[in-house]
Amino acid sequence: MVISRPRCWHLAFLTTVLNLLLWFVLLLNTGTSIPEPHPENRILLSYEYADHKLSDQTLEPVITGLSSETSVSTSKRNQLQTEDRSPQENLDSRTHQELSVLSESHENSFPHQEQPEYQSKDAEQREVVRYVASEGVLDKFRLFKKHAFAKTGKNWSNLSQRNICLGSQTSVDRLHHLVDILSGWTGPLSLAVFVPDIELAIAKRYISFLTKCFPNIDQQVSFHLVEPLDHPGVYIHEALQEFNPTQQLDCGEYKQFLKQLLAYRSEDMLEWRASYAYPQNLLRNVAKSGCQTEFTYIPDIDMVLSPGMDQRLENLMNSEEVQRCDKCAFVIPTFEIADSVKVFPTSKTQLVEMIANKTARPFHQKLFNINQKSSMLTEKWIKIDENPDQEIGYKVEKYIFKYEPLYVARADTPQFDERFIGFGMTRNTQVYEMHVAGYEFHVLANIFTNHAGFQTLSNRPSWRAKQQEANNAKFDEFAKELTAHYGRDPYNMIEKLPKMNLKNIHVAYSKSTKKSNQKSAK
Repeated sequence: MVISRPRCWHLAFLTTVLNLLLWFVLLLNTGTSIPEPHPENRILLSYEYADHKLSDQTLEPVITGLSSETSVSTSKRNQLQTEDRSPQENLDSRTHQELSVLSESHENSFPHQEQPEYQSKDAEQREVVRYVASEGVLDKFRLFKKHAFAKTGKNWSNLSQRNICLGSQTSVDRLHHLVDILSGWTGPLSLAVFVPDIELAIAKRYISFLTKCFPNIDQQVSFHLVEPLDHPGVYIHEALQEFNPTQQLDCGEYKQFLKQLLAYRSEDMLEWRASYAYPQNLLRNVAKSGCQTEFTYIPDIDMVLSPGMDQRLENLMNSEEVQRCDKCAFVIPTFEIADSVKVFPTSKTQLVEMIANKTARPFHQKLFNINQKSSMLTEKWIKIDENPDQEIGYKVEKYIFKYEPLYVARADTPQFDERFIGFGMTRNTQVYEMHVAGYEFHVLANIFTNHAGFQTLSNRPSWRAKQQEANNAKFDEFAKELTAHYGRDPYNMIEKLPKMNLKNIHVAYSKSTKKSNQKSAK
């Protein structure tokens, strides 16, 4: 017994060592490693699309995927790899694929979280204008939907460090004027575009064309879209899908290209479109709200700016005289230039000579003479010699109702009242509110803007007169609201309203216009 004990101990030790060696060998032979997931089967992150680069101009969110050719080759490759795998590897692979499918299903269960499409490398196919029908903000009367910054100027942030932003509005058929107005403006320009029905698709294509042809438009302009709820914009229109890109003209023929696009509007649309009440005050507010500068200037899109006026205005806004006045508006006189004149005046001296020759006159002087009457352009302005060292000419001493100057002022001026839709009582009601609120108007001595063509009643259609009558009828309520809001009535408007009798005034238009309208109706 004593001799057998050490022999048993040796046997037990040897058995244990052998068992450990056997276990280690078995572990090496049967252990499985976690296979690397194949790139075709794992969840692909957005930044891993190696073959596509998102352009700064590609803003429309849509869905993308692998091509059918790639999918077929990937499927075959997966089948061959599956046959070579061990059962455990196949199990791990199927688990990974199921996770991938679950992830894709989870993403698709939230359709509002759209994934970006990486468009064709061909720049002509990239969308410049972003529009999502389900998005946008309704106006206070719930008649229109606003889509702010559908396209943002590439240098918008830097340009917005300036003093002044130009805000304007337009219908699609007048978008070509953007080229002209930017010839005299190097700062930020916020533009609201009215886009009912197919005109949204036209605007999308034309804005893309303009930004490719004119670098200053691409850099300086931010576009905002406004659509009516009763005729919502159509982003992709069947008629325009037939448009042949080879028909696109070169950049020098930008006006002709717009005419080609506008020709796709149907007769049914044009029947209601011509007299549709254009929401210019809403559009002005959208454009003004897009400006991020301390001062704003809100002209119409067809105004032609005098050369160098933007820099002169920038310098003026830095002056002590401007900085110490919070409620001052600096009026920029506007003049009509005869159609016979091929080159607009570039200096006040030239303009005054043209006024003497009757090839230029104050804007709306014949059509609506109280438009700028308070500015006293013929009585004072033309008599002041041009002097770059003295930009501010004089203060407007007498406000006359329906005064509607173009001006530069701090961006916190009253909004344009959006109850006035169409023509009449639009810009001048905002100026009237400024007068009630205690603003001063100062006429600039040297700077001016131009408008092509003399304005006459002969080109005013009957539907425009009817819109003006409808807006006149809304003024009494508007004036009473302002008096109550500001607690003052400097024009003594409340007492004058019964004598004005704006609700019952008939707006006249020329007989020739009436006859032409009757013929077109037939």
